[in-house]
Formats: sequence, C-alpha cells, structure tokens
Amino acid sequence: MQEDSPDATARASVTAPRRVPRQERGRRAVESVLAATSELLEESGFDGLTTALIAERAGVNIATVYRYYPNKFTIVRELAVELEEERSIAAVSALRVLEDGANWREPVRHAISAMAELRTSRPGARAIRRALQSSAELWDLDHEVNARTAQAISRFLRAVQPTLDEVEARNIALTVVTTVASLLDLTIDDAEQEASVQAELIAMVEAYLARRLEG
Repeated sequence: MQEDSPDATARASVTAPRRVPRQERGRRAVESVLAATSELLEESGFDGLTTALIAERAGVNIATVYRYYPNKFTIVRELAVELEEERSIAAVSALRVLEDGANWREPVRHAISAMAELRTSRPGARAIRRALQSSAELWDLDHEVNARTAQAISRFLRAVQPTLDEVEARNIALTVVTTVASLLDLTIDDAEQEASVQAELIAMVEAYLARRLEG
C-alpha cells in the first residue's frame, strides 16, 4: 500500500494532536503502534516506513492506526517529541548546578555525555534522530527543541559570567546545543567513531566556552 507522501496535506497535519484512547484496548493499540514504528525505523529507515507496515507489525487493523494518527509523520513525531524532551531535560539537569556556583567544565562534560548516552540507551533513538534530519515535516522539531533548550540553559551561563546579556547568553547556548546535536548525529551509525568524536566535541565546546565564560 503506497501512502504517506510528503504532500501539503501531510505537512499540514503532521503536528495535529492524535485522538486520545479512552479505553485500555485503545491505549494498548497506541503502544503497539509506537513500538512497531520504532522497530521499523531501525530496520528500514524513515523512507521505507508506511502506515500499512506499521499496522502489520503492530498486529492491528490499518483503520486502527488511522483512528489515532492521520499519517506516519504524526507517529514518528510523537516518538521524536518524547526523545527530544528527554534530550533537553538531560542537558538542563546536568547544567543546573551552575546556578549554585559550580565550576562549569564538569557539568558541561556531563551534559554532552548524557545526550550521547540517550542515543544508545533509548530504543529507537538513533532511528528517530535520523528521521528528524531526513524529513522536512519533522526537521522543525529538532530546531524548536534546540532553541528551547538554549533558552533554558542561557541563565546558567549568565550565572557563570554575569557580564553576558540575555541575547549573548542565548546565542552562546544555542551554538553549543546545536553543535553538540549535529556532531553526535554525524556518528550515529558508527559506535567506534562516536567515542572519539565525543571526546573531540567536549574539547571543542570547552575551548569555546572558556573564551566566552572566562574572558
């Protein structure tokens, strides 16, 4: 069954809220659909994903899929929203200690490591990150979360360096958050390279922040 082409209708409905199941049977169906989507993303990527395949893997009728999701974009987006929120929480939680006067270097290392760990520990995370980069309908979500995360941690940077104004702190935070996410994405399919790139990434971010926070 051929569907889910990225037409105007799909773009318009990708952010539409799904119907919330009221009964346990419906909740189980939604859980099965989300789990099946994660598996299929890992196996065949976003381009090979269709609602027909999702229904088959989830063991539900395709009408059940459409009862809760208008297209594959909304299913993947729901998975991505959860992952991206976890990524944001990991970064903000690691850096929150900066408000208490902690040295900034170790919390920054912890934040980067936590974001990298999330990609390997959470089922389907790598495939979801790939989908975010390959789909115009999902691309905006990554950037929305980056901006929101940067806004949240900008106040921590100002706690370290009070001479920064709000705009400077936000721009510095956005540069770091976006750079970390982008470089981790580059090694998403190469575990051996990931470790070395992560070390270089930490060194690069520390050098950049040292210039902005200690100058």
